[in-house]
Amino acid sequence: MDAPAPERRGWLATIAPAYLGVFVWFPFLDLLGVDAPGWAGLTGRLLSAALAVFCCYGLLYYPSAALGWRSGRRLAVVAAESFGAAGAEWITGVLYGLFAGVLCAVSIYYSVKLTLLGLASWTLLGPELFEGWKLGPLRFESPLVLISLGFWLFIITAANGLRLMNVIAALMKVYSPVALALLGLIATWTLIGPGAESPAASTPTGDASPSPALLDPRVFQLIFGGFAFAGLMGVEWGGAAASRKDVRIGGWVAILGGGTFAALAALVISAGDPGFGSQGLDWEIPSGSLRGALFRGVGGSLGNWAAGALLLLFGLSSLAPACYASKVFADRCRGHWSSLRGWTGTLVGYGLIFAFMAGSLAARLETIFILAGAAFAPAAGVLAIEAALNRRERREVRPGWRAPGVAAWVVGVAVGLAPLVRGAPCAPLLGLVQPAALFAFATAAAVYALATLAFAEGPLPAVVGSGVSEES
Repeated sequence: MDAPAPERRGWLATIAPAYLGVFVWFPFLDLLGVDAPGWAGLTGRLLSAALAVFCCYGLLYYPSAALGWRSGRRLAVVAAESFGAAGAEWITGVLYGLFAGVLCAVSIYYSVKLTLLGLASWTLLGPELFEGWKLGPLRFESPLVLISLGFWLFIITAANGLRLMNVIAALMKVYSPVALALLGLIATWTLIGPGAESPAASTPTGDASPSPALLDPRVFQLIFGGFAFAGLMGVEWGGAAASRKDVRIGGWVAILGGGTFAALAALVISAGDPGFGSQGLDWEIPSGSLRGALFRGVGGSLGNWAAGALLLLFGLSSLAPACYASKVFADRCRGHWSSLRGWTGTLVGYGLIFAFMAGSLAARLETIFILAGAAFAPAAGVLAIEAALNRRERREVRPGWRAPGVAAWVVGVAVGLAPLVRGAPCAPLLGLVQPAALFAFATAAAVYALATLAFAEGPLPAVVGSGVSEES
């Protein structure tokens, strides 16, 4: 909470590259088309993706960013009014930092997997080098993958130690629009290239028929839940914006514009995955994934060299967010547990990240995005109500745990975790609670609004903030 307020700059230097980088991050897009019945379900998925991105902007990003812009303070200070200082420390501090470690693991894991898959597309690696081994329910990666994971984890750790975050951020500002354009080109090739099929030719045959549903809750959940972590950080990006206009324009360009384009392009590309073939690595790549479309679809139409080059490019770029995530992980955890400072904390923290990757847990993206939505969408819901009910420029830091905010968050988390419940008599019904992250957001927002209106509290004498004046 004593950290200085961020330097205020325009949207082009802050919000736009940050959030565009979220939407072109390969793991965010990889599983959107999995289990899709070819082109028959593509329209519903496209509509679901567009609606999800719109909700990401209107529910997760903008209310949080507006709070941050008004106060000019960081997330811990802004959240302390709703959750109390202790509640904000755990919810937006420790929990946020631990999940950043998970995203660091996902970034490195995907980077390694895509890079090695690109080399396999060039026939430089054989399928046997990807074979891991199992221990009970866990599947451990092969020695080649483990060595690659350990090497890149060391590089990320060293980059943080050498304070190279500004260099990585500068590179991402260049890469993100290039990746967006590349996704557009691949999607265009999928639609009009020589291997493209008409919707009728791609419609499944037999007894199974396309779902008549207009929207796909699974696609909405993947996008909305996966974005919840970054959406909550809108408080700090809003605090770094020069004006309210920058908050809006940055969100329009990066989220509504770039995010919608990236999600729709990824779904179109994924629909071009021809399905399992004879490449020998089909067990490694889900049918309908973005990886599968590049490895099997692009590889079949443009050739293995083009597919390998694209996989290597996306693999290397997937590594960049690991630098930011690992810094958040280290700062949040060391700030709370002083014993983790120094080499001991480095070994413990990054040892846990390596174990998470080695056990293939970083590959369980749907579960990870459900957890992200369950943990951070309710927090964003509480802040959204705070932004609507309390329009003061200066934020109050309430000591301890503030019951209305914490209770609303707990109830929201319970709703968000419903799809993961196993073994209970009502488990099949809870599994249908999708999109769970949206329901978690709405539940937490409703509980907090009712509790705040029913138990109104007077202002506190102790106030922190920067007193930014309103701008249109």
